[in-house]
Amino acid sequence: MKVIIITQEDSFAVPENIQRIISLDFVIVQKIVNIDSSFSLVNQKKLFVEGFGVAQAAKMGFKVVSNKVTNLLDSALSYKLPVKPKSLESVARKNSIEYEVITNPNDENFLANLENLKPDIIVSYSAPVVFRKKLLNVAPLGCINLHCSFLPHFAGVMPSFWTLYKKQKSTGVTVHYMDSKIDNGKILGQKEVPISKDETIFSLILKTKKIGGEVMCEVLEKLHTGTIIAQENNPGEGSYFSWPKVEDFKDFKNQGGRLI
Repeated sequence: MKVIIITQEDSFAVPENIQRIISLDFVIVQKIVNIDSSFSLVNQKKLFVEGFGVAQAAKMGFKVVSNKVTNLLDSALSYKLPVKPKSLESVARKNSIEYEVITNPNDENFLANLENLKPDIIVSYSAPVVFRKKLLNVAPLGCINLHCSFLPHFAGVMPSFWTLYKKQKSTGVTVHYMDSKIDNGKILGQKEVPISKDETIFSLILKTKKIGGEVMCEVLEKLHTGTIIAQENNPGEGSYFSWPKVEDFKDFKNQGGRLI
């Protein structure tokens, strides 16, 4: 199974999820694509500083910088350090996989490149851009996405924040087919995830992405063996949330919520 992975920069969970896919004996990862757009989480620093204050934002920033230092050292030694990859580029270089940073996966030149690679499937880990029809049809097995909520509930942006803000006792992870609407396609794999009393946005993101990475591998194996059973998503029975506003973050913080 030839796989293209399209996602956004993450130095914590996504590189390990990609490594899991690479380790599957029936998978060949052809390319890892990093979408660097205005909607990418790493480009929302101002929102988090204004919403949670300098102290919490700085604590989060320290973790990111620490991972960048690890990557720099690993890169200087030609990615030979015995450490887990801490960026999309590092997991690509460690495994000799093509890596590309783009802003728009629907660009005609990018699509032409994908068509030449002839992938069997495209895997998205919360890609921050809507995939249009031509991209959705590049691979014969389609495009599948990991969304970190129990769809159809909490579709949209930052489900880990919204589930905590709405005081949910559990959330989930969902791997689903992608179509022209956000988090709308049929469900291929799903698992409920409990929310602990001391959960932070960061801890819940890590928890759901890790479990979601395991579900993604299970889905890929079922697609490979032809045993997958798709279920209806029924978005009309769920809920959808867009980007939180600064006021939402401040209200969450005032209620005792934490970024990290």
